[in-house]
Amino acid sequence: MGAIGYYNGKIGALESMTVPMLDRANYFGDGCYEACLVQNGKAFALREHLERFERSLSLLEIEPPCNRDELRAVLDRCVEASNESSAVLYWQCSRGTADRKHGFPAPSVRPNLCVMVTPKSIPPFDGTMRLMTTEDNRFSMCHVKTLNLLPNVLANQHAASRGLDGAIFVRNGVVTEGTHSNVSILKGGVLYTHPLDEHILAGVTRKRLLALCDRLGIRVCEESFLKNALYDADEVLITSSTMHIRSAVEIDGTAVGGGAKELLCRLQSAYRTEFSKETK
Repeated sequence: MGAIGYYNGKIGALESMTVPMLDRANYFGDGCYEACLVQNGKAFALREHLERFERSLSLLEIEPPCNRDELRAVLDRCVEASNESSAVLYWQCSRGTADRKHGFPAPSVRPNLCVMVTPKSIPPFDGTMRLMTTEDNRFSMCHVKTLNLLPNVLANQHAASRGLDGAIFVRNGVVTEGTHSNVSILKGGVLYTHPLDEHILAGVTRKRLLALCDRLGIRVCEESFLKNALYDADEVLITSSTMHIRSAVEIDGTAVGGGAKELLCRLQSAYRTEFSKETK
């Protein structure tokens, strides 16, 4: 059937679906979302995405639209209806449909659940990226997968207008994360990644990467690092649910990485095996 849309129980072709103008996602971005890859009708790392979704809802004080098993059933239904062998599964929840007032609506207003399944080829597991750095001007709730993504959109577009693949946020000289990814570096056989706090999203692929490092005997340091460390790193790793584990080959016009190719390949190969096993 192709691209599928779902909104509060109604399902159909994505282009035919509509959302009320008074949905608080429309004028406040008042909600949160998740996205993951689907292969062979199976969503990869769905449990971790559902856990993060529930955590985001809790931090935003939004009542879940349904319990986890019910949500999983809705997502499975949408994936099945799309009949796509590989796709992106996206879902979001807003605080509900109500008059435009900054305060929360009455408790009787129920949250809105929106789901989209769009065809997408599974990206390569050893992709590379050309990036730029930019000042991190976002608010201090980056750990919530909120719908408020305008700074990310602008930074990503500024990179695209320069023929680049994305941007890396830097806050007071410290690398935080990418516009839609986490950033880690390999240096001297050690993986460094920003600690989990309000300045970065707890990425599902980041979590999988750290688990792979533990399994492969690679030391991990969850500590912040400065912008200059990007240029001096053996490898710069960009991780996200829709890009897997990619390496940066250029940042701000400077060639980077290439100093730990064997270790990088081990990580990418282990992740590819994990992905294939779970979506077989």
